[in-house]
Amino acid sequence: MEIGERLKEAREAKNLSLEEIQQMTKIQTRYLQAIEKGNFSVMPGNFYVRAFIKEYATAVDLDPDVLIEEHKNELPATSDESAVQYTRVQRSRKESSASTKSPALLSFLPTIIVVLLVIGILFTVWYLYQQSQGDDPGQSNQQNEKQDEVYVGDPDSSETKENDDSGNNDASEEKTEEESQQDDSTNEEEQAEPELNVVDQGTQGNDQVTNIELVNPGEEIIVEVTSESDHWLEITEGEDNDLYSGMFGESDSPLEEDLSGADQFMIRFGNPEPIEITIAGVPLEIPEMSSNTVQRVFVEVVDETEQQE
Repeated sequence: MEIGERLKEAREAKNLSLEEIQQMTKIQTRYLQAIEKGNFSVMPGNFYVRAFIKEYATAVDLDPDVLIEEHKNELPATSDESAVQYTRVQRSRKESSASTKSPALLSFLPTIIVVLLVIGILFTVWYLYQQSQGDDPGQSNQQNEKQDEVYVGDPDSSETKENDDSGNNDASEEKTEEESQQDDSTNEEEQAEPELNVVDQGTQGNDQVTNIELVNPGEEIIVEVTSESDHWLEITEGEDNDLYSGMFGESDSPLEEDLSGADQFMIRFGNPEPIEITIAGVPLEIPEMSSNTVQRVFVEVVDETEQQE
């Protein structure tokens, strides 16, 4: 018995219609019919064949992994997943820059030592000269005479000067308070906005993998997904907390998932061109994205405000 017939038999044993299976799995009826007939050519890609069969098997209480293993010869072949190979462009540039600078610094080291010695000698000579000048008796007498001189001035002018100083101090304090208020308002206006920074890209099996940092996320991290087409969509928090897994289309738009407080999460989706995703209000833009490649995006949350504190 072929895999499609087993799924159909299990569905009929549960008295379920294809429409009910569609509601449970979010897979269109035409794809479910194609699976039961073994007509996998109508699928949007080989990746979706196994994904749809797993969803169908789970809906009718069959073990999807065992089922696929028993009928793997009937299914279209897919490339084996290989280890993720990242380009690490930024890290390579930093390492090459560091290796280039090290020999240059070593070549200048003798010159730096000589310059420091010369500066030390000049400072010693200057210090000794100042000491000798300070020991001059004539200079000491002149300084004592200046200290013995007493200025006798107009008492009224002294009082006027004190009043002026008091007025200047009041004005200075008012100015300081105004500047402090301006600084506080400036700090509030300069609060950092959320940013999505691409760290690196690579591949994992048939998926294009993109690592992204979400900088200054704010108090809420909302992932919003909208589309007018059909896509396979997965949203996972951490290692194994699946928030969404299944087909996603116009009838499901907009989808909002609250990931506030998460340190990292993953978004995986097929048919990527017509889908729109925003993270913390920032549109997700993937460089060199292929319309025929499943996208896997890993997002790490980085709060620079907490790091500075």
